[in-house]
Amino acid sequence: MTRILILTDYRGTFYSTARTQHGLCTMDVDRITAYLAGAGLAPEVIRLADLDLSDDLRGVPVLYTSSEDRGLSYKSWIEDLVLALETRGAQVLPGYRYLRAHHNKVMMEALRTHLFPADARRLDTRSFGTYEELAEATLDGPWPKVLKSAYGAGSQFVARAANRTELLRAARTLSRTHDHAESVREHGRRLLRRAHHPRSLHRQKFLVQALIPGLTGDFKVLKMGARYYTLYRRNRPGDFRASGSGDFDFQDMAGVDRDALLDYAEQVCDVLGTPLASLDIGHSGDRFHLIEFQCLHFGTVTAERSTGYHVRAGETWQHVDEECDIEAVFCAAIVGHLRRPGPALPAQPTRSATSRPSTH
Repeated sequence: MTRILILTDYRGTFYSTARTQHGLCTMDVDRITAYLAGAGLAPEVIRLADLDLSDDLRGVPVLYTSSEDRGLSYKSWIEDLVLALETRGAQVLPGYRYLRAHHNKVMMEALRTHLFPADARRLDTRSFGTYEELAEATLDGPWPKVLKSAYGAGSQFVARAANRTELLRAARTLSRTHDHAESVREHGRRLLRRAHHPRSLHRQKFLVQALIPGLTGDFKVLKMGARYYTLYRRNRPGDFRASGSGDFDFQDMAGVDRDALLDYAEQVCDVLGTPLASLDIGHSGDRFHLIEFQCLHFGTVTAERSTGYHVRAGETWQHVDEECDIEAVFCAAIVGHLRRPGPALPAQPTRSATSRPSTH
């Protein structure tokens, strides 16, 4: 039997799904191990802190969780371990670069430039490590522009700037890293040392990119193995942002052909090459735009609240009615990735009344 590792965090939680009655975002690890065992694999659940990096894990599939902790300190530690595993030859799913891009828009945009150069050129994105670098930069292209902190989800720390003055004002706030004590010390150095090279007090990395005009919302597409789930998200009232609006529609495609959307999403996912992906896609009337993507630890409400999924059927797409069992779908995606072409969904173990996470 093929060994497969499942790495959980310090709370014993894994991945991201709907919020449970206990307030944690986690999948049911027991049910995941049962599904994988039913598919002929030999799953082992290990806490990240108990991982022995001296073990020979060459070729061993490793599923792991990420974190969105404040300051990303814990995520940084997870990145260290996952990179070490990948370096030693383990088959980490997804690869380390996608973990690095999770909750990190600077890395995500760097990957976009490499993987989707034409799309990246349209968005004309630049990243900065300090406010001062932006203040000295000459920006090309039309206004308005979008300013994004590297961190944050649900449109947190995203601003629209109609001109350079608004952009600099927003960037100064988003990039702020100092506390009062550091600010006082730096001010003192500047007064006492004429040759002092000022240290930036605004070192939170961020992006500046072109605003796609005319969008009234965007599309969320989840790829989970062969299954594709879609929903349309309308912008917040009086706002240009759709992420985090909560105004979802699983049926209305805002006049966009769903098959064309799925074709575009499939092309993106084929390039990513991961068993799971979450795409934010915009449509400007004549073309699709990949706004953002993630390959792990993304919200799964698009699948869990769906009435079914879409699957490729030759040159077209077929809709399959199905109540989503998120753990089963997750495992089918992993098994299918490991054994392409993938097997049928593994037989479902008995579900207890308390094992199913709430979808509220």
